[in-house]
Amino acid sequence: MESTHRSPYYLVGVLKLRTIRMGVLFYFLLMFLNSSAMFVNVFAGIGMKLDNWQNASLGNWTMLGYFIGGMITIFLSMKKVHFKYIFAGGFVMLGLAALFMYFEVQTDGLYERMKYPVIIRSTGMMMLYSLIPTYATQRMPYKFLSSWICTMITIRMVIAPSLGAAVYTNALQERQQNYVTRYAQDIDLLHPDASASFMSTVRGMSYQGKSKAEAVNMAAMSVKGRVQVQATLVAVKEMAGWTLYACLACAIFVLVVPYSKRKLVS
Repeated sequence: MESTHRSPYYLVGVLKLRTIRMGVLFYFLLMFLNSSAMFVNVFAGIGMKLDNWQNASLGNWTMLGYFIGGMITIFLSMKKVHFKYIFAGGFVMLGLAALFMYFEVQTDGLYERMKYPVIIRSTGMMMLYSLIPTYATQRMPYKFLSSWICTMITIRMVIAPSLGAAVYTNALQERQQNYVTRYAQDIDLLHPDASASFMSTVRGMSYQGKSKAEAVNMAAMSVKGRVQVQATLVAVKEMAGWTLYACLACAIFVLVVPYSKRKLVS
């Protein structure tokens, strides 16, 4: 019905342009990998026991990253650096943020250091976010403008972020449960640290007037909580490694993919 209409709202022909298709693909890869921003929130909330206000305040550092990324993009564009090198640099920055989280995730993490992956990631995101439309629309006929905007918003704001969040969230839960099961097999009263923590909690609950059954139950929950925290940290570290490899693969892809020469009429 839409295709047979004399004045369709959406021109499917916009997808026949190679630069548009590549721009859509780059946006999808960017927003999908940008879902790795959850690493900072998960680590800050679970690993460092921060409240929601402290966790949310880390997001303010994205503004600095956006500014740095914008300045880098403008400078490189003025120097006539090819699109592919700027795109590759953006994906490398996303990978560096994941690399930072890979080495930073530990039981004694510092809140002050969590701003660095936020700044690095937002810098790389801005380098890609701001320049992809320029590349995609450089030879696009004006009649496709509204169709391109519709396609761009759909991919950038709906499809890619939702898929990325779903994949990262489910993968994190699956890996977390895997490590909980693995670590729980070695936790019993013969384990020195676990036994000491368990007995200490039992004595503490008993001093507070709890029954033996309640004290044992609270001690078991305490040990389980420690195992879950450790499993979550290891899962975040593992997924950060996956994200690093994915970012490097995307950087290589944007470098090797052929780019058409610009033929602009002055």
